Amino acid sequence: MQILAVEDEKAMADLLYDKGVIILSWIWQAGGVASRTRAIVEPEDAKGLKVRGGSREMDTVLKAAGAAVLSLPSDEIYAAMQTGALDAAMTSSTSLISFRLEEVAKQLTTGRGKAYWFMLEPLMVSRSVFESLPKDQQDLMLSVAADLEKFAVDGARADDQKVASIYEKAGGKASDLSATTVEHWRALARDTAWKDFAARSDSCARMLKLAEQTLA
Repeated sequence: MQILAVEDEKAMADLLYDKGVIILSWIWQAGGVASRTRAIVEPEDAKGLKVRGGSREMDTVLKAAGAAVLSLPSDEIYAAMQTGALDAAMTSSTSLISFRLEEVAKQLTTGRGKAYWFMLEPLMVSRSVFESLPKDQQDLMLSVAADLEKFAVDGARADDQKVASIYEKAGGKASDLSATTVEHWRALARDTAWKDFAARSDSCARMLKLAEQTLA
């Protein structure tokens, strides 16, 4: 599940290192959508629905797609969907499973195969703490972190598959994304969330440029 190119990861790691943080494990989780009404596959499917995006970036894209964005913590998604205050929610495959949203939402857009958004959940350590450790302890941490990275990525991929079977077993429908559909979301993001992110700082603009080069 390689999301960024090596040079992108190095640029981000260098930036965080300068700020006193070391990334030990790069862990990405694919995102999906659970919906009470219609499945959100194409951007236009979100129009008129009350959707929890979960981040400033995703909220920006959803608004451009015509959705009404709701901001609420993860542990309130189930109740909000149960009462109808929320139509759909975006979160990781793992969270879609653990939140038991198949009980209140029968339409699932999976992150298996392809996804238009991912969340980074890295294992990090304070640079000052790490550098204060003896070399053998540093090496041990890096070795364990590498094992944990593989474990987490394999687990995330397994959940991308598992979540679909859970929803289907509960009587729901699982929809996957095509390359064309992902490009539709990317085009919308390019004119909204990407521009917003790049305008925040020179570092953000540089990171986005590197990411775009990866997609080229």
